Amino acid sequence: MKTRIGFFALALLVAVPAFAETIYYPPQVTGKRERKNIRHFLYLNNLTNDKKAIYEQYGFTPHRVRLNEYGRVTEKWTYYSVGTAFTFDQCGYLVDTESVSREDRRSWAYQSYGCDEDTHGEY
Repeated sequence: MKTRIGFFALALLVAVPAFAETIYYPPQVTGKRERKNIRHFLYLNNLTNDKKAIYEQYGFTPHRVRLNEYGRVTEKWTYYSVGTAFTFDQCGYLVDTESVSREDRRSWAYQSYGCDEDTHGEY
């Protein structure tokens, strides 16, 4: 009986590391850029309701603000190129749509230096 238990224990010590290599999955996400891409993918994959419809129509915007005011969570997406801002509730439903000043990115970049048009670095 002791020899069977000893033999079984020895077999486990030999077999478990062999199975561990076949069962272990190395991490597929390494590096800062891949983590950022995975977070972005998961965010877009989990969009629901009106947020998903707005994203499919207008695309992604970096101008997103999430507010928690008195226990009410809202998220505001601003599309400056179109001139609209959308406000969503916590469940992703559209609450409010408002107009904002329309800004073309190219003209905005020039206006930040006080120019009306591209000066090609001549300030």
